[in-house]
Amino acid sequence: MNISFIINVVLLLAIILILLLYYNTSTKLNKIAKGQIPAAIEKEDDVEISVDKKIEIGEGTMIMTVEERKELIFFNDKPKFQMGELLRASAEALGHGILGNSYKAMLNSGPTIVVKRLRDLKPFTKEEFAKILNVIADMKHPNLLPLLAYYHSRDEKLMLYSYAANGNLFTRLHDRGGNRAPFSWNSRLSVARGVARALVYLHLNHKFQNIVPHGNLRSSNVLFDENDAVLVSDFGLASLIAQPIAAQHMVVYKSPEYGYARKVTMQSDVWSYGSVLIELLTGKVSINSAPPGTNGVDLCSWVHRAVREEWTAEIFDKEISGQKRALPGMLRLLQIAMRCIERFPEKRPEMREVMREVEKIQAPVISEDDDDVSGDRSLTDDSLSTSTSMIGDER
Repeated sequence: MNISFIINVVLLLAIILILLLYYNTSTKLNKIAKGQIPAAIEKEDDVEISVDKKIEIGEGTMIMTVEERKELIFFNDKPKFQMGELLRASAEALGHGILGNSYKAMLNSGPTIVVKRLRDLKPFTKEEFAKILNVIADMKHPNLLPLLAYYHSRDEKLMLYSYAANGNLFTRLHDRGGNRAPFSWNSRLSVARGVARALVYLHLNHKFQNIVPHGNLRSSNVLFDENDAVLVSDFGLASLIAQPIAAQHMVVYKSPEYGYARKVTMQSDVWSYGSVLIELLTGKVSINSAPPGTNGVDLCSWVHRAVREEWTAEIFDKEISGQKRALPGMLRLLQIAMRCIERFPEKRPEMREVMREVEKIQAPVISEDDDDVSGDRSLTDDSLSTSTSMIGDER
């Protein structure tokens, strides 16, 4: 009798305990469902939990999937800011490149940076990715845009650069709005020199086997800082991109040798440089740098035809063609460009030789009389035909 009584009491207590646990659990779930309390996030100590973070971009947002405990990896310097500050920054979309979108992020602490979100990469381990970016970051030259930091996780891979405040060469050449500052011959010559110096440095310090040192030189990748210093960007990215993506989007794959031999080399970079020179000289939009929706010109073919048929009055951009004292330098730079865009890469000069020849071109002292002489006969077909025929003879 006593044993039966005890068993009944134990069963009753067990039932009451189960009912209490059920009631507490049910109440908590109802509160979570109604948003009254946050749901607990469980994670092991060695497991990263990815969460979506938003950065405001104008009227929209950029959602980055980041891992809470990971931080930015900076090169050769103490961290200037951390991921949390980057995620709180106001941002502006800059455009879409071969590796994904780029954003201008304005940090509360002061610096403005560019965040490049990487897509369509080769399959890398974290260690392989870090090794490649360290090589890119080691490329230091006054005319190269330095890589500041990177972020790596399973879902997001970012590269961070300083922001070039004065835009890029494509915009400076082709944005002819009312507020545009004149782009003089001397300024263009300075660009040609700066880009040549950057390419020579890349060619002499190249560390990736079977990868073109730059690979994607175009006017939109030539930037200007707040002092108008020339900064070449997007170098080294060929080492990150899957070959089919590279062949579809990178400039060197538009070179003649890739068309007939499916091969690119350092001399393909020389061809790209020659294409940029022609864009500088003509002021025309190159098919190599035209953004989506913009019709570009095959400038290499166009300038060959212009020289051959002596359309000399049409070669140079009208904005500089009136500067009479600059004419010898323009013709010399055109000669150099024509050598750089030779069909066969073995006929092109190396970048060191190209740089030496560009450095020899003297920047003239422009007088007031040279500012606007677009009607001057000194720049007509009659006066330029001899000079441009010499370009054809050199070839």
